[in-house]
Amino acid sequence: MKRRTLLQISGSALMWSLLPPLPKIFGKPSTAGVAGTSHLFFSDADLPRIRANRNTPLLRDYYQECVNLNLKEQRDFLRQLPHTRNLIRDLPKAHDILWRNSVVYLMEDDPQRAAILVEAIEAMLKLADWDYFLEGGKETIGLQRAPGSVIALLFAREVLGDHFPAQLEKSFMAQIAEKGCLPCYRALWGMRHKQQVKGWGFSPDYAANYDLDFSRWPWILDRTNLKAVPIAGLGLGALTLQGKDPRAGTWLDMAVSSAKEWLKLISADGSYFEGLSYFDYSLRNLFLFFDAHARLKGDIDWFDLANFYGVTEFLVCMQLGQSLHPADGPDIVNFSDSHFSFHPSVASWIARHGRDPLAQFAAQNFSGRRRFSDFLLYRPDLPAAAPPARLKNKKFDLDWIVCRTGWQPNDNVVAFRSGLPSNHEHADRNTFIFKAYGERLLTDHFGAAYDWRDAGWLLRQTEAHNGVLVDGKGHQYHNGHEGTNPSQAKAHVLRYVDRGDQVWWCSDATPAYQLVLPDVQRIFRSLLFIKPDIVILFDQMIKKSQPSTFALRFHPDQRDGKARIELSENQQFRIIRPRAQLIGQSQSTAGLRLASSHLNLPPSKGRFPYVEIAADKQKHTEVVTVLLARPNSRAQAPAAISIRKQDLAWQIEINGQKVLLNLTADLPEWAVEG
Repeated sequence: MKRRTLLQISGSALMWSLLPPLPKIFGKPSTAGVAGTSHLFFSDADLPRIRANRNTPLLRDYYQECVNLNLKEQRDFLRQLPHTRNLIRDLPKAHDILWRNSVVYLMEDDPQRAAILVEAIEAMLKLADWDYFLEGGKETIGLQRAPGSVIALLFAREVLGDHFPAQLEKSFMAQIAEKGCLPCYRALWGMRHKQQVKGWGFSPDYAANYDLDFSRWPWILDRTNLKAVPIAGLGLGALTLQGKDPRAGTWLDMAVSSAKEWLKLISADGSYFEGLSYFDYSLRNLFLFFDAHARLKGDIDWFDLANFYGVTEFLVCMQLGQSLHPADGPDIVNFSDSHFSFHPSVASWIARHGRDPLAQFAAQNFSGRRRFSDFLLYRPDLPAAAPPARLKNKKFDLDWIVCRTGWQPNDNVVAFRSGLPSNHEHADRNTFIFKAYGERLLTDHFGAAYDWRDAGWLLRQTEAHNGVLVDGKGHQYHNGHEGTNPSQAKAHVLRYVDRGDQVWWCSDATPAYQLVLPDVQRIFRSLLFIKPDIVILFDQMIKKSQPSTFALRFHPDQRDGKARIELSENQQFRIIRPRAQLIGQSQSTAGLRLASSHLNLPPSKGRFPYVEIAADKQKHTEVVTVLLARPNSRAQAPAAISIRKQDLAWQIEINGQKVLLNLTADLPEWAVEG
């Protein structure tokens, strides 16, 4: 078939759906045939490695998913795409069609995949806009959907190579500029020139069922993942448009300078305040831009602009073993709205550029979801090394602490959230997660609502976390009218002591509670982790003038409906999951009441049971709580727990293990015998 005939067919999406499976009329994908082909994503020399990745244990299952896609369903969707009013929902579906079919076409000489790609490109070009936010009520700004569209479309174009329809080239490039780059540039310009923004908001032309105040969004988004993604989209688009659009140089300068600014948000030790999922979202897109920029410009060593070895350690330390539903990927420390682990491409990029064996191990063992860029960046021949013992206890610059017995599915982990406010945060200062013997015995709930009008907004509050309440109130949190932006609640780790199998710390959340209850003088939580399975809490509340009740809550994982709570007459409680259980017992300087209840949420949101330990009203209350985890195979083993106060110390004994908590100094001091 001559190229002219091919182009006539490609102009009609309908004709492809009516034709029987075509013979292999296309040559291999190439990056050489289209005038000005970018080489953004790969070079010809990369193709053998990229194609071999489909057979690797890391990517073969995902590749098979791409092969098995229902092409008829995709065509049906693409036919209605130009008429959609729901860009939030439908553009990610279109991007996924482009990614997955591009992957298959890159691997196999399959004309049906080329046809789908052309149909998807044509459908995208027919859309009036690629994003649903406006500046000044008129001009589109690109925060997620526009940059995502640029990335997906440019990847498909590069994969099609010689077989990208020539008659689409002019319109394609014009729309990459007008619907992609320009909106992304406006977004980044607004974050840089905040005072000159006329006002951001939703476009009335598209469904966006949120009631939000956008007035501070240029300030808020300037320090979030929603700055990283437009950087990537703008940067890739600007590189493509070099020599084709006079604005490309300005756009590229904005992308480069904004990327350098964003990388400064990564803490000196490599941690990131929005949590693992949003870090992944940022990096998996930025890394595509960094590599393209290095390939085409080569004047910046992006790896040297942040502590990416530390980033690897953050990825590794935020792991939490096997998830409740293994198909979801690894379990993670899900502080705030984080809910899934990183893509292989994130760790693979670090492994390649930093020759980091730990990053390679992370990509192969701790990565979660898959996408097209994993095939581009994964290099299976690089050496891998398991996490070193020094990472078993880790305090990050964020004042987040994660301590563990190891990285096997049944290893035990304590993760503690102190520190500063952040985008996507919850009201979770001085709260913690305890996973033991494969069970989230004390969990940070998943599924909190992003919309303040939704009942699920409660899952963002302190009362839905393993924290403390004063007079039934948690610490300060915002009302959600600006979205999931940072609150003003601050906490700080005052002391951290790492003795290997015994590690403890003390965190001060007083400022966070004073914003709600000015009479609060002190809210301290000290936590001692005696590995493998003992956690001891010491909670202090001091009021300036008025006595208050003081309560602790403990929330098990109930996503599968299999958690049980049992209360006993000796003031012990048990949280029982299918594979393990938690035994808890408290003592206080005030009278204690032990109860179980559940969050006041409609059944459609799920059931969220908890244990509450409440102390009678006092101005100065101390509560010591012993938590002992054990596998259900040892459920009947003794749980002899003794807690008593003597002078300025608490004496604790758990099955013969003696612990002294000394209160003579400014901060509590733990001593473990033996």
